[in-house]
Amino acid sequence: MRIHRLEIQAFGPFAGREVIDFDELGAQGLFLLNGSTGAGKTSVLDAIAYALYGRVPGSRQGSHAQFRSHHAADGVGPEVLCEFSAGGRRLEVRRSPEWMRPLKRGTGTTREQASTQLREKTASGWEVKSTRNDEAASEIQELLGMNMAQFTQVVLLAQGDFAAFLRASAEERQTLLQKLFGTELYKNVEAKLANDARLAQTEVAEGLAQLLATQQVALSHAAETLADDAEPLSELSGVELFAALTDKLNKAVQRATARAQGTQQEADALTDEVQSAKDRRSRHAALELVLAEQQRLAALASDAQRWRADQEQHHAAQILEPLMSAATKTAAASEQANLAAAAAAAALDAHEIASSMLDQPAAEASEAELEALDRELTTRLASVAAALPDEARLSQKTADLALGEKELKQALTAQEEQTQASESAVERLTAVVAEQEQLHSAGHNVARAQQDAQQAAELVTAITDYQEQLVTVTDLTDAEVTARSGALDAKEHWLEAFNQRLTQAAGELAAELIDGEPCQVCGSTVHPAPSPLAGAGADLVNKEKAAKRAFDAAEKLAREARTELAEATSALAVLAERGGEGSMEAARAAVVLQEAALKEATKAEARLVTLAAEQLELQARLSKAQTAMLEATAQAASLRTGNAALGQELKALDEHLRIARDGFDSLAQRHTALTQAQRPGATLLAAMRLLATAKAAKEDAGAELEQALEASVFADQAAVQAALLTAAQATELAERLKSYAKDVAVNVDKLAAEEVVTAHAEVEAGIVPLSMGEVAELGEQAAAAKAAAKAGELALGLARSAHSQVAATEQKFRTLEDAVAPLRERSKLLDGLANAVRGLGDNKLKMTLTSYVLAARLEQVAEAASLRLATMSDTRYTLRHSDAKSGNKKSGLGLEVVDEWTGISRDTATLSGGESFMASLSLALGLSDVVQQESGGLDIETLFVDEGFGSLDEQSLEQVMDALEGLRDGGRMVGLVSHVAEMKQRIPMHLHVHKGRNGSTLEVVSAASSAA
Repeated sequence: MRIHRLEIQAFGPFAGREVIDFDELGAQGLFLLNGSTGAGKTSVLDAIAYALYGRVPGSRQGSHAQFRSHHAADGVGPEVLCEFSAGGRRLEVRRSPEWMRPLKRGTGTTREQASTQLREKTASGWEVKSTRNDEAASEIQELLGMNMAQFTQVVLLAQGDFAAFLRASAEERQTLLQKLFGTELYKNVEAKLANDARLAQTEVAEGLAQLLATQQVALSHAAETLADDAEPLSELSGVELFAALTDKLNKAVQRATARAQGTQQEADALTDEVQSAKDRRSRHAALELVLAEQQRLAALASDAQRWRADQEQHHAAQILEPLMSAATKTAAASEQANLAAAAAAAALDAHEIASSMLDQPAAEASEAELEALDRELTTRLASVAAALPDEARLSQKTADLALGEKELKQALTAQEEQTQASESAVERLTAVVAEQEQLHSAGHNVARAQQDAQQAAELVTAITDYQEQLVTVTDLTDAEVTARSGALDAKEHWLEAFNQRLTQAAGELAAELIDGEPCQVCGSTVHPAPSPLAGAGADLVNKEKAAKRAFDAAEKLAREARTELAEATSALAVLAERGGEGSMEAARAAVVLQEAALKEATKAEARLVTLAAEQLELQARLSKAQTAMLEATAQAASLRTGNAALGQELKALDEHLRIARDGFDSLAQRHTALTQAQRPGATLLAAMRLLATAKAAKEDAGAELEQALEASVFADQAAVQAALLTAAQATELAERLKSYAKDVAVNVDKLAAEEVVTAHAEVEAGIVPLSMGEVAELGEQAAAAKAAAKAGELALGLARSAHSQVAATEQKFRTLEDAVAPLRERSKLLDGLANAVRGLGDNKLKMTLTSYVLAARLEQVAEAASLRLATMSDTRYTLRHSDAKSGNKKSGLGLEVVDEWTGISRDTATLSGGESFMASLSLALGLSDVVQQESGGLDIETLFVDEGFGSLDEQSLEQVMDALEGLRDGGRMVGLVSHVAEMKQRIPMHLHVHKGRNGSTLEVVSAASSAA
């Protein structure tokens, strides 16, 4: 990772825009960042951290509103731009924190939200990758492989922090190392093992309790069956108890089986005897009933013969009944037709118009004369019907004239009403315009009030979201530390496997040697002394590959955890830039004030909208009233002319209709009179025709009846009527005959039934059935036998059930016993492991698992730091990790300095000020190397070291400078922050911070130009 360019505007102490070209500044590999106290040297490092992570290091992290320079001109927003390269990619990130900018119109300020832009340089130019804070933060952290805390330990080294680390106690040192390397996983392992040990002990206790309960269940199952057994079982347990129970229950089942079989045989025999007695009694009772029924049917034989004769006479009379009914009906119809003709003739004579037109008595008129009368009346009705439309037209014209007069009156009234409506609309329109002018002068602005209310509500939301996101970031930080620790362990395991494989490389080559074929190393075809390690290489290769796969998987999980944490951290930064760290109480109070102002402005605007609508309505009403007034005037003139013409037309039509009415009040009355005159003639004509038809039917029916009587057994109609039965009588007679025939057939069938024949034979043989008392006594004996058999079967079932339940319980007991044995072994194992990882039991060093892991990391840091401390101290001092105990405290995180001149190790607190600085700086650089390696081995080409050089003498400073100059090997750029004058001479390139009343500025100078 290398920083190329940094631009700072209105950020921290820098009022204007400052541009730093690090490629030029660090061309020689080493440069000095200097300036007077408070000028802003550290703010340059803060700007780098903010550009990359959206935050500044340590205690300087505050409200984003404080990032903007107090010296900046109004309207100039804070901004940091950093161009850097990493992983073969070149990117540029531009960040602007949230700030309050002046309004573009009017006075006051408004909140400008935080913004981010991430671009990447490609062959076609700069390409925008993201403009979202969270996406940009995730992309950068994924590329760098470091979070903010690791970045400040790898790239931005603050010496003061590691001077404290050098002299810290084991507990304080453990706290810092946990933050950097994340050992929550191992603490979780300690707690997990302790909890698992407790659970295992509980499982063993529960298993033993279940075994005892199972034995008690078996005893309870067998208790009832073995109640009479005198041999005690209380002293037995386990398998012996179940064997004794099984033996006793087997014997009990055998005894119960024998008793059940004997009682059942006795019950079956008595049941058969009872059933046989009941069957004989039933047969003899059936025989008595059949013989009684046979005697009853013999007594009814003469009655049945008489019933059949009456039924035959009835059937013969039914044949003649329709002819008698027809003769009676036709005679009545002929008489009725004669009466109807006389009544119709009298009705025609009574009608004035019809009788005058016939001119003779109706009873004497022929059918032809009546038909001529009907035709004349039809002709007159057609003439009247033709004139009816003229009468309807007269009514319509009369109604039209009345309507015209009414409409003329309405038109004159409407003319007057529209005149008044026009005057009223003009008066109200004047008042509406005056109220609108008054509201406009008040100056309400709903849009501005809505914007202010929305901004206040958004601030409340940002504060709420920030508090929730802060909890999420804390949880994800713990998860990321756990994943990173797992990846480091997997990597360490892989490297160990890889080193073992390299050590055994000769064994791998020896395993591939074949006699007569050349060696891959020397080319010889003779192999007199192959490596004794041959054959072990394949196992080491497989082990190394498996370790590499495990490391790749763990590294992937760690990257995913870092990405997720970066996204959450970026989201938290975005929320902070939006004011999420502000006061919730003040934000909510602002919401109340802004909503009240918005309500007032909305009310005024709504009233203006209402007035504007009313104004349009009044204008439309005025225009409509004026138009309606003109229309009413024109309509009145038109109606006067039309009504006069209609009156003349009505006069002529009335004269024409007077002639057509022929003395009637209306054509309808004349039409009705003619219709009524036509009706009596038509009725009489129809009655005369019906009378002729009825007389002919009467004569035909009488002749047919006389012919049928002569051919029958009856003398006359009276004899036929006497033989006829009513429907009920005929039905009753048929049912008697049917029932008698059925009873005879059933009685014959019953006499032939098997049980009746058997009973008859028994009577002839003198066999008598048992009495009811004798059968009941025999039934009681059978019931007692059945009860005894059922009791025996129940006892057998209980014995068998107890036997099967005890067998099932024994199987369960053996299963539980097999399950408890491994639980005991597991409990013992877990208890030993839990004590070991907590520094108890057989743990001789009394180190917890967490301390052991951190001790390994501290040992790596000490080794890396010793390489540089040896250079700085002229090979006198090295640092060494110590796991020695101090009093009753647990061991593992000690740190001591080794004096190579004397060969004696001593406490780091005995170092002088300059020696402490060199040791602290070495620790910082060593920890940077280890953290860099833990972050995926990213190549760090830019490094900053802050302050502390003033405590060194001339020779020590020379040695420290030699060590620092070694850091720039391979093109690394190192920036030192210091006030030491000698360093200004030793380092040619300077980034100088000038402090002034109007803010600070930056200048790149060289020692040569300064001297000139």
